[in-house]
Amino acid sequence: MTHVCPSRRQWLATALITAWSMTSGFALAQSFPSKPIKLVVPYAAGGPTDSHLRVLAQQASVLLGQAVVVENKPGANGTFGAAELARVQADGHTLAVLPASTYREPYLNKVAFDPLKLTYIIGLTDYTFGIAVKQDAPWQNWNDFVNDARKRPGKISVGAAGPIQTPSIALSELVQTAKIDLNRVPYKGDAEQAADLLGGHIDASVLSGVASSHIQAGKMRYLVMLTPKRVAQFPQVPTLRELGVDAAIESPYGIAGPEGMAPERVRIIHDAFKTALESPEGRKILDQLNQPVNYRSPEDFAQYARTAFAREKIRMERFKTTSGASPQ
Repeated sequence: MTHVCPSRRQWLATALITAWSMTSGFALAQSFPSKPIKLVVPYAAGGPTDSHLRVLAQQASVLLGQAVVVENKPGANGTFGAAELARVQADGHTLAVLPASTYREPYLNKVAFDPLKLTYIIGLTDYTFGIAVKQDAPWQNWNDFVNDARKRPGKISVGAAGPIQTPSIALSELVQTAKIDLNRVPYKGDAEQAADLLGGHIDASVLSGVASSHIQAGKMRYLVMLTPKRVAQFPQVPTLRELGVDAAIESPYGIAGPEGMAPERVRIIHDAFKTALESPEGRKILDQLNQPVNYRSPEDFAQYARTAFAREKIRMERFKTTSGASPQ
């Protein structure tokens, strides 16, 4: 009779478990995704987020062996994607883009999701915001704009995605800091806003990289950037902080899934979108949108969400105090 010592028996058990896990993981990798993946983009078609994600979805589809279908759901301050994740199965076939407003909305309105109970997959990039005007606008720089605004309080109209999306919140903080009174006009997204600026319906606009193509075409220009530092595409445009106004927009976004997704499926989706993000096509669309690569791993993206959720609580308490009520 052969006796197996405890260490040998333990080694055999561990080896069997490891082999089973590897086989199961391989089988899962082969079976997922088993159908097209829906990717909810919580903004209108034609905007910077939609333009970026459509390129990444096309690239990721090839790698995943299934189509990644973009579904636009604008409204609710960019939180329809998070709301969708709260009510679907955690099988990885429904994903959503999460912008910064995901961490703000729960403090202002009743929502159907908890941002801390989602599966964070990959952080992608940051919006690059600046205050844009038409090429023939009378203001040559930020100081000209401010001086005119002080002479004509409430007369200069400025568009911003809102009312409680990041650009609108930043614009509210900006007017308080700069002590100016502007006629603020909320929009659902940047595409409609850019069209109205070019059409002369508003005087200025807090625009993301969607302004880049219009600037390169000689139809628009940035007066000032709302970024923490100058951007490579427009190095001649100063930031507000350089001009003595402590206001900036840091607004990253990425892809998440429902709570409880299997780690193997998170890895498969993460790897496909990371490759797409870093592909020539992925970098080209970011260059066109004047946005940087800001990759975050699942762990880093989840940590960002926790930090942002805590920060927005303080920010919204201050916002409610200064505005007198929660914006609706």
